[in-house]
Amino acid sequence: MTGSVRQSVPLLLAAVVAPALALTACTSAVPARPVARTSPQPTVASADPVISGAARQVTLGMNYGANAHGRKPPAPVTVTDPAKVSAIAGLVADQPPWPPGTYNCPMADGMAIDIAFRARPGGPALATAVLDLNGCGGTDLTVGGKDYGLGHPDSARPLAAKVLKAADIPWKLPPPYWPPA
Repeated sequence: MTGSVRQSVPLLLAAVVAPALALTACTSAVPARPVARTSPQPTVASADPVISGAARQVTLGMNYGANAHGRKPPAPVTVTDPAKVSAIAGLVADQPPWPPGTYNCPMADGMAIDIAFRARPGGPALATAVLDLNGCGGTDLTVGGKDYGLGHPDSARPLAAKVLKAADIPWKLPPPYWPPA
């Protein structure tokens, strides 16, 4: 009897210790990519006048992301009509700040609508906005070197459709995740 007990104790320890070590390794490992979006960030109230007051043109580009399997996005489009520029600036800047907390988001591969607001053609960007079309799906706005997280989870895709409509650009938004080619 003592022989079988001696043999079962190491097996019992192995069954308990191995999973505990594996869990410890998992919790201490650094993730390969960001898996969460956190808040709070600065409020965008000071950025709105910069965008809507000084922007005279907007350039929109579509990024199909890293998993587009060779698909090519449309060429960037520059909008100079003052009413359209103002409408786009308002849509982007009038979003609420990203809500406080930590969010576990689906994979993001860079699929986005990229927007650059400029005071003059060829001039430096006064502000840039990235409307994430997958992942957490928020808006990242940069004005004067400050970054602002805007919207709420999955708000950027409907916003992108509104921005394209305001700009009178006939692009279709890609699916959140491309099917394999």
